[in-house]
Amino acid sequence: MKLYHWTTKENVNKILNDCLKVNSIGFSYLTKFPDRWDTLHEGGVLLEVETGDSKLTCFEENLDGSEVLCWGNIPKENIKIIK
Repeated sequence: MKLYHWTTKENVNKILNDCLKVNSIGFSYLTKFPDRWDTLHEGGVLLEVETGDSKLTCFEENLDGSEVLCWGNIPKENIKIIK
């Protein structure tokens, strides 16, 4: 399954060279819908996160899939830029 994450241009190189790190609460925000948060992140960068890897097993999803929480860092190998 593919999920998506919006970030700032300033964060892209760090994410692609290291990983998508959890926030101070301990998770990353993802979504099933690449255009779901685009108006909130105008000028941002959309990343695609591949979740088929067994390293990514801790997800909590709200009912419509618009917000998926990933508990733990996401390896750079699972991330690519979409736009």
